[in-house]
Amino acid sequence: MSQLRKKAPYRAAFAAMIVGLLVACSGPTAPVVAVADPNAAQTTLDAALQADRDFAAAVAKDGAKAAFAAWFHPTDSQFVQPGVYLKGAEAIAAPFEQSPPGFSIGWTPDSGVASASGDFATTTGRYAVKMGDQTLEQGRYMTSWRKDEAGAWKVVMDATIADPPSAGSDIPPDPDGRPG
Repeated sequence: MSQLRKKAPYRAAFAAMIVGLLVACSGPTAPVVAVADPNAAQTTLDAALQADRDFAAAVAKDGAKAAFAAWFHPTDSQFVQPGVYLKGAEAIAAPFEQSPPGFSIGWTPDSGVASASGDFATTTGRYAVKMGDQTLEQGRYMTSWRKDEAGAWKVVMDATIADPPSAGSDIPPDPDGRPG
């Protein structure tokens, strides 16, 4: 009997450990299944492409300066093109103050990528800068969009790269054969 009394505390401790392990390893009583929306990224991209089209329409309707000031994030936005880097909506919109009559800029989005979280996307497409009927520059652009605190799409990065001059341009070739 004394033998049984000596083993009883160990048996109770062992039983308590087994119960503890069973509880710890059992997990929730119902399985937790996270269901991701397989169309979430496409839905986000569609919304960003529409924002891009709406931004282009605002430029045509309200003018470049007003539209750029409204659609770019006030502080977290950047505009990049060869030789130009501007930060913040005011700085990005300011050069349009000097736009001569007949100046226009327009673009059409054609592709992009987006996050499934619904708050970030990048759109791409073709742009053209014109003076009246004359095209001054055209090329490709990339615009990154992020939703602000109110849930509105704002441009946080815009970059352009102009098409190379056409072969029939009036730029004389370099005598040493260097490009450009």
